Amino acid sequence: MIPAHLPVLFRRAFRLSLLGLHLALGVSLTGLAFPLLSPAQRDRFIMAWARRLLRLLGVRARNAPAPRLPGGALLVCNHVSWLDIYLIYGAQRVHFVSKSEVREWPVAGWLAHKTGTLFLERGRRADTARVNAEMRELMRSGAWVAVFPEGTTSDGRGLRRFLPSLLQPAVELNCPIVPAALRYRTLAGEYSAAPAYIDEMSLWQSLKQIVGEPGLIAELHFGEPIQPTAHRRELAAQAERSVAGLLGLRPSEPAPAGTAPQTPADPPA
Repeated sequence: MIPAHLPVLFRRAFRLSLLGLHLALGVSLTGLAFPLLSPAQRDRFIMAWARRLLRLLGVRARNAPAPRLPGGALLVCNHVSWLDIYLIYGAQRVHFVSKSEVREWPVAGWLAHKTGTLFLERGRRADTARVNAEMRELMRSGAWVAVFPEGTTSDGRGLRRFLPSLLQPAVELNCPIVPAALRYRTLAGEYSAAPAYIDEMSLWQSLKQIVGEPGLIAELHFGEPIQPTAHRRELAAQAERSVAGLLGLRPSEPAPAGTAPQTPADPPA
């Protein structure tokens, strides 16, 4: 962590320089070392790389332990920022479901592909069926899959209705659904809007905003696993209530005035 009192321009330049080196290291090791590593070793590398990324950006992660489960699971979480991916990675190795556009992003899309992200073309029912089949295979093998069922990012002060479509694989396999809630605070413990990736903000604008902060605290908490013994719509509502409780909110509490939704922004996963 660099001192919080340093000028914003210095903080940005210093952190962006470190980020560039970290990305270069990630690309090199992913391309050269991944084929030589076991799946467990790759998982440990991804989690360690994500934790270091957060530290380089000035983000202090406070993660509660993920529940220990004997097999695969579906993680459902609220969605605030592209930082969410790395915060979750720091606590639990998962395979994210991301919008297909991310696959075309320079560097980030390639890393997301190499680390096992599932890419979904939204609006195409046939593609949802394809991704659901890939999710089933992963969970059947004992892996965790993560989705953001709000379908969009928010500023973190509210929670939108959870969409049920991507919960179907858990129902079919009888895999537990693990609710999770994340939030971002200033170093003083107050609410922070700096990580929120909303409105028409570009990824570059978001990154500059985050690295210009004196520092951030990112919190991730997990709820009790939900057994998929009901219809996916009921399970989505139950997961939503659980996440809302972890955040101290009412389910589907409307976002504050002036907050516009944005499609999910899922970088490397």
